[in-house]
Amino acid sequence: MNSMLQCLMMTEPLTRYFLSNEWRKDLNEDNVLGANGKLAKAYADLTEKMWSGKYTSIAPRSLKQIIGSKIPTFAGYQQQDSQELMIFLLDGLHEDLNRIRKKPYVETVESKGRPDSEVAVESWERFMMRNNSVLVENVEGLLKSHVTCPQCGYESITFDAYTCLSLPLPVENSRRLNFIYVPLPYGSHPPH
Repeated sequence: MNSMLQCLMMTEPLTRYFLSNEWRKDLNEDNVLGANGKLAKAYADLTEKMWSGKYTSIAPRSLKQIIGSKIPTFAGYQQQDSQELMIFLLDGLHEDLNRIRKKPYVETVESKGRPDSEVAVESWERFMMRNNSVLVENVEGLLKSHVTCPQCGYESITFDAYTCLSLPLPVENSRRLNFIYVPLPYGSHPPH
């Protein structure tokens, strides 16, 4: 948890937003997908403490307690996946700070032969009809998905929003070995 929080605290636009108290005007305590503003308040408090210069160490107890109340997996003190925690925290902060109070129903945008740039813009506009926060402005993106039906050849091209993009680490399938080659005389056999 600590390493992930330290990384987020170094995300300048997000930290500046919380330190300037801009977050207060965006606080959405009525969003059923959020934590009634509690997560944003606890994160703001932690941000202020971490950047105040008054402390040599800080335990993020209230933030951890709120996260644990929403996801019991994170309630205890056992080792957890930082990426899962980060995804939950970013999504929770987004919902607590979402400027959209009434989310309209929107359908997925299909390409239907149109240029990618046109489909991407329309997809982002529809996404923004339901999602508008400092997190969307700074850590969200669009991922293109292209699926072709092997039977009928129908192509579906969509653009989906993402907060975290997992990339596989390259696996080296070969390794370099240093050796010394000492040829045997022609016709001889290696010793047993």
